Amino acid sequence: MKTNPFKFGSVVDGSFFTDREEELEKIRSYLNGENHLILISPRRFGKTSLIRKIVNESDRKYLFLDVQIVLSAEDFASQMLKRIYRIYPVEKLKSFIKSFRIIPTVNINPVTGEPEISFIPGTRDLTPLEDVLNLIEKIGASGKKKIIVVLDEFQDIFRIDKGLDRFLRSVIQNHKHINYIFMGSSESMIREIFEKRSSPFYRFGSLMTLDKIERGKFILFIEEKLHDITDKNQELALQILDITESHPFYTQQLAFTVWEQLIRSGFSSGIVENASDDIVQSHDNDYERLWNSFNRTDMTILNGMSSSDVSPLSDEFSRLNGTGAVSTVYSTLQRLTAKGILLREGSAYRIDDPFFKRWIVMRRRQ
Repeated sequence: MKTNPFKFGSVVDGSFFTDREEELEKIRSYLNGENHLILISPRRFGKTSLIRKIVNESDRKYLFLDVQIVLSAEDFASQMLKRIYRIYPVEKLKSFIKSFRIIPTVNINPVTGEPEISFIPGTRDLTPLEDVLNLIEKIGASGKKKIIVVLDEFQDIFRIDKGLDRFLRSVIQNHKHINYIFMGSSESMIREIFEKRSSPFYRFGSLMTLDKIERGKFILFIEEKLHDITDKNQELALQILDITESHPFYTQQLAFTVWEQLIRSGFSSGIVENASDDIVQSHDNDYERLWNSFNRTDMTILNGMSSSDVSPLSDEFSRLNGTGAVSTVYSTLQRLTAKGILLREGSAYRIDDPFFKRWIVMRRRQ
């Protein structure tokens, strides 16, 4: 039985991984040097898959933490220490842990074997986090190669604790045996952290943005994966990318659905359109809830953007859709971009999810 060669919704690796040779080489170069890396990309562009591929293929120890799951400074320390326990023997860590100023409670889950770690909650004391971060540095100093620490959605530090950015910088700046990778999907916030002169992390590392996969390379990837089941693989690749505009996540999703329909029913001239409609239908309730969360101005702008390529900041767009003052439109675009509904490319804006865009169009035709 054939296995679908496309994957979405989780970390992509192995044969599912698409291109990114230039980005892989560039990031490996950064990690082989003294610099830290700041990686920016919109959600679902594949930055997590990219970084995990690099660290998994290296011979270096690494820790990966999504800062979005962190609830407090104590939880930050607990989550980091938990990841240390995953890769280092308990016996090796005992002597280090004894030197902590606040000793954590550590229990091993008898079923999963996972460590369950906690510090005294509610103290608002940053001492545990400082001790844990310095523990990583000490372990790195005792090995032959630097440890890699990946902090995803790093902009969320502002939610966790006021002044956490200044504290983290004061600790991390002294580390010599760790390469840090800071990732984020909110470009404006990440740039404020690392490019604003008054920020503690100002120019703390090399900043890199992750763009879409180049269309030509994506075409070759899709063609190759569809080659065994249809001779219309090039035609289908072009149609898929016309709909997804080369967005990595949605391209994999649509290609996955097209492949399934090819296996079940064979090729038909409208197969890509049918697959797109199936995806829209499967997310109808989600899109309905999302739509009902918008205010009237949001809806007006999204309606206009779904049916026209005219810039939402233009006079023509305002005349066609009755959106009013440019300042109001601009603030709405900024807010919807921050929420991940829109994607900004240079000075242009577009709806991030092509199937949500399709849902809006279909809804207006009902």
